[in-house]
Amino acid sequence: MRHGLSLLLILVLASPASAVPKKALFDNTHAETAGNADWIIDTDQPLPLPDQSTVTPATPRTYWLGAISSWGIDLVKRGYSVATLTSAYGITYGNAGNPYDLSNYDVFIVPEPNTKFSAAESTAILNFVREGGGLVGIADHYVSDRNNDGWDSPMIWNAIGSQQYWGIHFGVSGDANNNIVQTSTNVNAAVSDSVTRGPYGTVTGLAFHNGTTMTLYPANNPSVRGEVWMNGLAQTSTTGLMAASAVYGNGRVVFVGDSSPADDGSAQPGNSSIYDGWGEAGATDSTLFLNATFWAMRRDPAGDTTPPAVTVTAPNGGETWKAGSTRNITWTATDAVGVIAVDIAWSSDGGATFPNAIATGIANSGSYAWPVPDAPTTTARLRVIARDAAGNAGRDSSDANFTINRWIITASAGANGTITPSGAVGVVQGASQGFSIRPATGYHVATLTVDGSTASPDTAYTFSAVSADHTIGATFAADAHTLTVSAAGTGTVTRDPDQPSYLHGSGVQLTAVPGTGWAFAGWSGDTSGTANPVTLTITGDRSVTAAFVDVAPPTVLLTAPNGGEQWLEGSAYPITWGVSDNGTVDSVNVDCSLHGASGPWIAVARGLPNSGSYSWTVPAPASDSALVRVTAFDHAGNSAADPGDSLFRIVDPNAGVEDGPTALSLARPAPNPSLGGVVLRFTLPAAGRARLEVLDLAGRRVWQAGGNLEAGPHAWRWDGTTTGGDRARAGLYFVRLATPWGERGARLIRIE
Repeated sequence: MRHGLSLLLILVLASPASAVPKKALFDNTHAETAGNADWIIDTDQPLPLPDQSTVTPATPRTYWLGAISSWGIDLVKRGYSVATLTSAYGITYGNAGNPYDLSNYDVFIVPEPNTKFSAAESTAILNFVREGGGLVGIADHYVSDRNNDGWDSPMIWNAIGSQQYWGIHFGVSGDANNNIVQTSTNVNAAVSDSVTRGPYGTVTGLAFHNGTTMTLYPANNPSVRGEVWMNGLAQTSTTGLMAASAVYGNGRVVFVGDSSPADDGSAQPGNSSIYDGWGEAGATDSTLFLNATFWAMRRDPAGDTTPPAVTVTAPNGGETWKAGSTRNITWTATDAVGVIAVDIAWSSDGGATFPNAIATGIANSGSYAWPVPDAPTTTARLRVIARDAAGNAGRDSSDANFTINRWIITASAGANGTITPSGAVGVVQGASQGFSIRPATGYHVATLTVDGSTASPDTAYTFSAVSADHTIGATFAADAHTLTVSAAGTGTVTRDPDQPSYLHGSGVQLTAVPGTGWAFAGWSGDTSGTANPVTLTITGDRSVTAAFVDVAPPTVLLTAPNGGEQWLEGSAYPITWGVSDNGTVDSVNVDCSLHGASGPWIAVARGLPNSGSYSWTVPAPASDSALVRVTAFDHAGNSAADPGDSLFRIVDPNAGVEDGPTALSLARPAPNPSLGGVVLRFTLPAAGRARLEVLDLAGRRVWQAGGNLEAGPHAWRWDGTTTGGDRARAGLYFVRLATPWGERGARLIRIE
C-alpha cells in the first residue's frame, strides 16, 4: 500500500501539467511501420502492454516493443496517458462514436506518415488544433517513400496545408537542404521558449541522420518560430530550420524534420532501428520532444466560455445550385466579445458529416462567394462555425437538404450512326461540352437538331458556356454511289434497276448480253466469275467490266477457181476469195487437191494476209478433178474453210486443150455479199433443162427460175425478192443448180 501511494506521489510531482493526466495519442494509420520503419510505442495497440499502470520511474525504455517506445514510457513516467491510433478507428474529430477521436486527447503525435492524409483526415487535424489540441509532427528526408506509393513524409505534410495554416514548408525536390546529416547546436536561445527551455530540461543540440529542413512563412502565420537551425545560420533566418513551432487558433504545433532523433534503437525484430537518437550523446533530442509534447498540450479554457450565436441563411434547404456556378453563402454570427474567425464546410450526406472544407479562418463578413463543386447530390447541407477570441466555437448548419447538380444535355442518335457522349450528359455551369457524331460506314449525317432547331449536319458540335439544359439529336442516311459498267468485246450489259446512282447497301442485277457471234467470258473489276446474271451489293463507287469473246468462225467464199476452169501446168493464175469475220482475220491458208474433195490436200501457201488474192503457179501433173481450198483464221482462233464449188481441170500444155464437152459448173454469185440484185453464172455441158434455186438455212425455197437451155455459159439475175414479192432478209443463203448432169451449189450472203 505504501508503495502504491509513493508511486502516485511520484507521478503527480513529476507532471508539470496538473493532477489530471494529459492524454497523448500516437498515430499508426499512415504506414508508420512501412519498409524498415518502426515508429510505434508498442506492437500491442491501441493500448500498450504491459499496461501503463505498471510503469514506474525505474521501468526501462525497452519495456514496450517499438522504435519510439522510449517516448511513450517517458510520457507515462511524467503522468501522461498514452494510446496508439489504428486504422480500425481512423483520424476523426467530433465523432462521438469513436473512442479514439481526437477530441478525447490533448496532443496528437504523428511520427513520419508514409501515406497521404485524406481530405476528411486533414480537416479533422486542422479543426483539432484550431480548437485547442496539440500536434507534434515528424518528417524525414526527401525521397524517404518507404512504401513506394509516390508520397514521402515532407510531401505529405506540405499537402495537409502546413505552409498555408502553420507557416511551415518542408524541403522537397528543388528545395535546398532536403537531406542533411548534422548535429546542430544552433538552438533558440530565448529564455521564454518552452520548447527549447521547458519543464523537462534545456535543449542544447539536435542530431539529424538524413533529414529535411523547413522554411518559415510568417506572412501566413505570424506565430511561427524556429526552434533549431542548421549550424552557421542566424536565428532570424526563415530557412534551414531543423525544428519549428507555431500557434494555430487555440492549438499549437511542433515539427521536426527527421525521424532519427525520436528513434530509441529498440525496433521490433525485422525492422532496422539504426540510431539511438533518444539517448544520443552530444544531443538532447528526447528533451526537445518531451518539452514539445508538453508545450503543445491542450490548455484549460478560462474567462469567456460563451460561444458565438450562428445562423446559416443560405443555402438553408430546398435550393438547387449548379455545379461550376458561384453562389453566395450567407450567415449571421454574433458574440458578446467578438467573432474573430469563421470556418465553412459542406456535407453530402445530409449533415451526418462535414468533411468538405470551403473556407477556414475567414472574416465574419456574413457572405462568401462559393464556387459550387462538381459533386452532384440531393442531400447537401452547409455548416458555419464561428470562433471568438477565447476559443469558443458556435455553429449552425442548413435546416434542410439542398441540391447540387449539373445542367443536362440529352444526346440521341438514329440508326446507322452514333453520337458520343450519348444519353443524359451532365455539364457544369459555364463549361463547354463537345459531341462527336459518327455515321456508320456507307452513311452520312442527314440531320442534326439542336434544341429543336435544325443545325448544319456536321460530325461535331460543341455547346459553349453551358447555362441551361439542351438537347441534340442526329439522324443518318445512306450514301449514294455510282456504278460504271463497260464491255470488252462485242456485247452489252443491262442492269436492274437501271438508275444513275444507288444507295449504300442496295443491290443491282447485271446481265451480260453478247453480240451475234460472241459469247460472255466473265466479269472483272468490282466483281468476278462467270455467273450471268450476277447481283452486286453496292457499298461504294463500283466499276464492272463484262468480257465477250468471238466464237463465230470467219465466213469464207472461194471465188476462183470455183469449177469448170482449165488451168495450164506451169502457168500463174490468181486464186481469189472473200472472207468476213466478227473481228479481224489473222491469216489465210491455201491448199490444193488433185483428186477432188477426198484429197489428199497439198499446201499451196501458209499464213497469207487476208488480201483476197494469191498468184499460184499451177503444178503438175494434170488432173480433171482438181479443187482449191481456202482456210481463214480469226483473232479468236476460230477457223473456217471453203473448197471450190466444182472441180476444175489442170491441163498439160503440151497435150493441148481437149474439145470434149464443157464441164458443168456454177460460178460464185456476184457480188457476194450482196446488198441488192446478184448475177448467177453457170455452164451446161450440153443442151437440156436446168433450174436455179435460192434456199434459206432451213432449206426453204426462196426463189427459183429454170427452162430448156443450150449448152455453154449462161447468166441469170436474182433481184433479191422472194417468189412472194417480199424482200429477202439479210443472212446466209444457198444457190443450187439442178441439171440432168448433176447439181452444183454455191453460198450467198445478203446484207442490209
